[in-house]
Amino acid sequence: MIKEKIASTIHPVIKEISHRWSPRAFSDKPVEQEQLLSVLEAARWAASSRNEQPWRFIVARKGDAHYSNLFKGLNEWNAQWAFTAPVLIVVLAKKEFKPNRPNQHSWHDTGLAVGNLLVQATHLGISAHQMGGIHPEIITANFHINPNEYDVISVIALGYQDEKRLAELNESYRELEYKPRERKPLNEIVFGSKMGKAPVWLK
Repeated sequence: MIKEKIASTIHPVIKEISHRWSPRAFSDKPVEQEQLLSVLEAARWAASSRNEQPWRFIVARKGDAHYSNLFKGLNEWNAQWAFTAPVLIVVLAKKEFKPNRPNQHSWHDTGLAVGNLLVQATHLGISAHQMGGIHPEIITANFHINPNEYDVISVIALGYQDEKRLAELNESYRELEYKPRERKPLNEIVFGSKMGKAPVWLK
């Protein structure tokens, strides 16, 4: 069966959060254009400081001439499983509000946009896997990106899970597919009167 890893939450959350995870077993089935536009539209409407909207996305679908140029930007670990993904998306953040005025919130706001994208994708039954294991310099060169203007942050593989592909993954990847999802408890990340001290109401 296609693997599901539903979060074992302590407090209730919406299905799009509890069901979201990052698989590696992707079918080569194309993502419909309307579905792709929907997840990008969700990203477009993320919150951002001063409404700067620093996020940028380079999208490559299987069959696009530039797909291979984007794929070359993945490191070896990710390239070995991601080659079946029908869509790859480079995530970039614009560094400045305007020349010589850095936007210290650019990565934060771009993360909000990606969060929207992931929630919408999950809602539509589309899987996504974010990859930090990339070669930003290759992507920068292949897509003529000005490194003084944009940070290349990550690449997202987008598509549908596939049972056959899951069976084809090597053991290292397959173990990760079945490893339970884990998160730190709230009392390790939420504090009250001082850093490191959880509020009484959380205990």
